[in-house]
Amino acid sequence: MIRYLSTLTFLAVMISCNNEASSDKKAKEDKATTPQVWFATDTLLVWDCNADDRARKKIFSPKDSVTVAQAFINGINKTYSEVQISLEHSSNDTLFISIPRAEWLTNKLGNAGAEQYLSFAALNLLETKGIKHVSFVFEAGAHARPETWSRSDFADWKTDTTSTQ
Repeated sequence: MIRYLSTLTFLAVMISCNNEASSDKKAKEDKATTPQVWFATDTLLVWDCNADDRARKKIFSPKDSVTVAQAFINGINKTYSEVQISLEHSSNDTLFISIPRAEWLTNKLGNAGAEQYLSFAALNLLETKGIKHVSFVFEAGAHARPETWSRSDFADWKTDTTSTQ
């Protein structure tokens, strides 16, 4: 009887050790299949700009393409907290950006300020992989109206890349 219990205990120990090895293997496999996180933050900006001078400065160069616009939206919202934008939807190569409460942008910021904001937002959102157009959706006001921006809108802007990381 003791021999029988000893054999059973030995087998139980061996099986439990084997299960730990397979769980380690499974953990390594799970680690290999989880999507890689490309950025340490969910907030990202690539460009700073000055609409008055029609100049842009690259402030960050991501190592890889950014495929999700939300990181740029978070960066824009953090920089300009008075106007909060959100992704309404995307279609093919166009992002549709909603500005639900645009009063500050359209009626309080002035023409130059509204152009500064929209160009800053468009420049950064156009860095999303596969995006060629950014369409802003909001109620028009005295200083800004809804429009669609593309890279060609910045073709004649001066580019200063001296501070690119």
